[in-house]
Amino acid sequence: MAFLKLALCFLLFALLLSSYVSAQCNPNNFGSLTGCLSAAGNRPMKPSQNCCNALKAYQGKAQCLCATLTAAKQKVSSINIANALRIPRTCGYGNYIPRGFKCNGQTIP
Repeated sequence: MAFLKLALCFLLFALLLSSYVSAQCNPNNFGSLTGCLSAAGNRPMKPSQNCCNALKAYQGKAQCLCATLTAAKQKVSSINIANALRIPRTCGYGNYIPRGFKCNGQTIP
């Protein structure tokens, strides 16, 4: 019985910790996405492997990715949000941004 209580406490702690970590988002920390600039421009190129690897941090965090792209757009005017939102799908991460998701007036088809 004591083992079961301990296991339940551990599970609850793990769930709380994971929700705390996933809730953190720092949109102004877009430096890891600089490798995506050529793919996010008005004439997008294929995203680099570094770009695709950096996007892995945004799995299940579409709102955070949108906020990060919005903050980056304020600093780098050449970013095209619609093109930037296509990058996860191009990298093979189509489930990172759900269909119908809206970011800066852009809707993911």
